[in-house]
Amino acid sequence: MKQLMMGVAVSASVALSGCATQHAAKWDEKVTATGTVDAAAAGDADSLWAQRKDEAKHMEAIAKWEALAATSADAVLYAKLSRAWYFAGERAAFADKNDKRDEAYQKGLDWATKSLKLSAPEFAKSMAEGKSHAESIVKAPKESIDAMYWYASNLGKWAAAKGFATRLRYKDDIKATIDHVKSFDEKYFFAAPWRYLGGYEAQTAGLAGGSLDKSEENFKKAVELAPTYLGTKVLWADYLCVKRQDKATFEKLLKDVVAANAAAEPDIEAENTLEQEKAKKLLSQIDEKF
Repeated sequence: MKQLMMGVAVSASVALSGCATQHAAKWDEKVTATGTVDAAAAGDADSLWAQRKDEAKHMEAIAKWEALAATSADAVLYAKLSRAWYFAGERAAFADKNDKRDEAYQKGLDWATKSLKLSAPEFAKSMAEGKSHAESIVKAPKESIDAMYWYASNLGKWAAAKGFATRLRYKDDIKATIDHVKSFDEKYFFAAPWRYLGGYEAQTAGLAGGSLDKSEENFKKAVELAPTYLGTKVLWADYLCVKRQDKATFEKLLKDVVAANAAAEPDIEAENTLEQEKAKKLLSQIDEKF
C-alpha cells in the first residue's frame, strides 16, 4: 500500500509541476573580479571553516570568503564557497527552514558556476554556445574537480526542492558531471561519486531506468572506500531501503551511524555530526516509512 501511495504521489507531483523550473547559469557572462586573494584573510576564513561544527563559525567563514571573493578571481575560493553553502543548505533542510535551504543551494550553485568559468573555460564556452551539458562537461579538466562536484551536489538538492519535474530535467546533467568526477578520482570526497550513483540508481528505479541492485552495489562500494563518511549509510537507508521496504537494513544502517564516532575523520566531524542527527530523525519516522 505504501509503495502504491508513493507512486500516486510521484504522478501527482509530475502533474502539478507543469513546466520545470530552470537554472540560469549564464555561462556567457564573465567573472568580473580581477584581484588576487589576500593570504592572511583567507587563512582566517579557513580557520573558521575548520570550526564549522559551530554553525556561527560556519557562517562567519562564508562571510569572510565572500568578502574576499568580491574582489578576487580565484576558482579555489569560489569552490570553497560552493561547498560551504551546500553545507548551509543541509543544515537548513534538516531544520525544515525551506527558504534558507533553497537560498543556500542557489548560492552554492552560483559560486560553483563562477569557479567552473575560471577553472574549466572550455566547458563554459561549450555551454555558452548551446551545446549539451553531457557533451560539454568532458572538456572540464581535473583541476576543476571541486567545482564540478559541488556544482552537481548543489544542483541536485536545488532541483529536488523544486519538484519532481525539475529533478528529472537535470538528472542526466548531474550524472554526467559525477561520472566525469569519478573518471578522475573515484575516491573524491570520501567516495562521493559512488555515493551519488547509489542514490541516483535508487531514485530513478522504476521511473527513469535506475536499478535497485546497482544502487546497493554503489552504496557498498562507497562504504568500502570511505567507511568513516556516515552520510553514505544515511542515504542508503533513506533512498534504497525505503524504496525496497527493507525495514531491517534501514534500522541497522541508521543505528550504525548513530553509534559511530563522528570524529573518527576529523576533517568531516561537522558533516558526520549532522548525519547522525539525520539518522536519529529517520529512525523516529520508521513507522511512517514502513
